Amino acid sequence: MLRRTFLRNSLGTLAATTLAGASYLASETSLQKGATRRILYVLAGFSQATPQAMHAVVETIGASRFNVIILSFLQASFNAGKLTLLYNGNEFSRLSPELPSLFTRLRTGFSSSKQIMLSIGGWQQLATFQAIRGIGVSKFVQQLTEQVVAPLGLEGIDLDLEPQTGGLDHWIDAHHEYGKTLVDLTNEYKRVHPAHRVTHAPLSALAAQLYAKPAPLPGLPAGLLAATRTPHGNNIDWLNVQFYEGGLVANGDIAGFYRDSLARPLAAIQTQTGVANPLHFFLPLFQPEAKQPLAFCRQTIQAIDRRCADLHLGTLNGVALWEYRQVAPSIRDWSDGLTGALAHNGIEP
Repeated sequence: MLRRTFLRNSLGTLAATTLAGASYLASETSLQKGATRRILYVLAGFSQATPQAMHAVVETIGASRFNVIILSFLQASFNAGKLTLLYNGNEFSRLSPELPSLFTRLRTGFSSSKQIMLSIGGWQQLATFQAIRGIGVSKFVQQLTEQVVAPLGLEGIDLDLEPQTGGLDHWIDAHHEYGKTLVDLTNEYKRVHPAHRVTHAPLSALAAQLYAKPAPLPGLPAGLLAATRTPHGNNIDWLNVQFYEGGLVANGDIAGFYRDSLARPLAAIQTQTGVANPLHFFLPLFQPEAKQPLAFCRQTIQAIDRRCADLHLGTLNGVALWEYRQVAPSIRDWSDGLTGALAHNGIEP
């Protein structure tokens, strides 16, 4: 996400303790088929100095109706033949040994189950994708599984390929450089963890340029979605499309942009992509601090449904929010409000 200060906020905040051994490897995702996805990113919420602070985050999120939690961010470095994985600048071997049990409670200890994923990359983190390419995608996925996914009981990854600086042209440049790595990582992770989720988090304009149409990239002559297509669909489960900061659209008409630049073009190339329903694939990602309060988010969801009605694809199936600390004091209002906005067609939210 744009202009993140995650390293400054979280470096050096964890106790020097040893991560507990592998305790859980998800065999199936916790979301029921057809359930709407209420996605909450959590930046550094589990890299706090005290167990009490992390317990408070779990209890607050657990009591809410958000059902997909994305931890941000994993970074990687590759030096002298060694790959090092970091969570917000902290080595995983130094994370609190309570994390596995905390995540178990968050997943299953409340009235509704929650799926926990991990976001890889972020703003100014091209070095992470360079490291993944350097060691090789299969070795990266193996180390990620052994050191992070299995011990923490995670159920998927969110790939956030962002540039070091600049606007859309820099985002596109980053995808020209690392788009093949993004595809290989998506496909390899799904091969190893077929029941897990893999999502991407592009800017709105990037989603329109590189996902809603078959735009070629180096090594990907038919584009990102064709390269992640499978006989049963697509290895990318959905996109968390950034509609704030650099992802704002002209005249603020998110619903019109969504229909004309995302949903309608993607619906026309379904056989090439394996994406059955664009309204279930393009999930809007909002940010309260970007002047997008709850009322704005609810109205935008409803406007998207109205503008896309003529496509006969149903209604929007999910929404994402950056990030926990921005809504923590009123998280119940946010989760209930977004749940209500997504409660369509008699589908249990």
